[in-house]
Amino acid sequence: MPEQIQSRLLLVGDPAARPDGLERFLVRAGFQVTEAPYPPPVTDRSDQTAPDLLIFAVGARDARLAEAVRALATAPRFSAAPVIVLVADGGAEAVADALQAGAQDAMASPVHFGELRARIDADLRARRELQEARDALRTRDLLFDIFQEVSAALRADEIFQTLVRRVGQAFGLTHCSFVLTAPGEDKGRVVAVYENPAIRDLRVELERYPEIQEAIRTERPVIIHDVREHPLFDTIRRHWVQQAIEVNVQSAVALPVFVQGRAAGVFFLRTVTGDPRLRPQDVAFANTIAQAAARVLENEERRAAIYRRQISAGVTDVLTGCASLDALDRRLRDEFERARRYALRFAVVVIDIDRLRDINERLGQPAGDRVLAEVGAMMQREIRAPDFVARYGGDEFALILPETDALGGRQFVERLRQVIARHTFPDLGPGQIPGLSAGVVAYPHSQVLRPEDLFTQVEAALDRGKKSEPDRIGVSGEMPES
Repeated sequence: MPEQIQSRLLLVGDPAARPDGLERFLVRAGFQVTEAPYPPPVTDRSDQTAPDLLIFAVGARDARLAEAVRALATAPRFSAAPVIVLVADGGAEAVADALQAGAQDAMASPVHFGELRARIDADLRARRELQEARDALRTRDLLFDIFQEVSAALRADEIFQTLVRRVGQAFGLTHCSFVLTAPGEDKGRVVAVYENPAIRDLRVELERYPEIQEAIRTERPVIIHDVREHPLFDTIRRHWVQQAIEVNVQSAVALPVFVQGRAAGVFFLRTVTGDPRLRPQDVAFANTIAQAAARVLENEERRAAIYRRQISAGVTDVLTGCASLDALDRRLRDEFERARRYALRFAVVVIDIDRLRDINERLGQPAGDRVLAEVGAMMQREIRAPDFVARYGGDEFALILPETDALGGRQFVERLRQVIARHTFPDLGPGQIPGLSAGVVAYPHSQVLRPEDLFTQVEAALDRGKKSEPDRIGVSGEMPES
């Protein structure tokens, strides 16, 4: 657990106007106390921390009291810290002036230290509760934004990269990453790094990261506020000294991620001197993100298991992960029979990846295969649970969309185009995306009497889409109304 942090109090104003023994009393009460004249000097030190509360001592009441209090209460460098005004002279009227000017509290002489301590505690508690409420709202909004962005990602590596980037940005971290490893392993695989998004698969020696090893070994979060003092880092610190390696790490957090009850990775955060201090609520937020990463890993394991079973059964295309042509044929016959028997409707869509041959010739066959695989993954993400997508040919996909008419088939193609337009293809240049042509046929249809007729109609529609339709989507003539 994090160590107790002393509240920081700033004594401002005329020292002669303060009650005798005030600073000594506050220090003995456990506060971190500093002093400054009024107006407090502006410092260029970037590491100076804003006080948690200001105590402003003034002498005789004068016209500048309200102006001085207002300046302290609204100064950006004090981060809206509450101000308690101690008035040596002026009585109730001076107290009223201070409160009207924005002071949180005000007391006239003589000041009773017990009462002052109670007021300080109450003001700090109110500030802390307000900050916690703001943090809770910020966390809620941030989580919503993150999961909105994650929902648009298609692959696990994209999701991991989004998670580490958003956490790193939220807390101003120098380092944030996701590392796959397991108990007993001496190496880890870094799959996402906030400060270097290009890293997607980097092998690392875990002996360099004792916090990761400890999190995996104990299956508990590891939170270290000062790596220069913590015994867990004794060995690696000696290595740093022997190798004359200058390391500026301040704190480290390793949050284990579990898949089906076993540790499978670590959400890993480090700060350096000068970074904002990680608060308990920040660590709790990062742990929430770590558990989201765990769900991604679980889904990936399930998907991989299903994929392996489908491959062994010969029903999945190895390159794209979509269904095979044989599986498409069986599914189309089943859907046709169901629709015919129960008077239902469905649509068949064939989508062609435009200019894939150009990509193969320009960038090589592996690049074209990766583009094809990414488009296939997008289709699998976009379809509904009852829908079906298969690889239909070298650069074509076929979809079966139950309870969908021709207009619905067209809308699916248009939605897929929008998804592709937002996607970044690593093998293609910025702004370069593959185009789509499509054919759509809906059943019932006047010229469809057998399942094979659907392929004839949809291929003819695709050909028209490529040659004549402005949106490159051809639609076969629908069944006349009866």
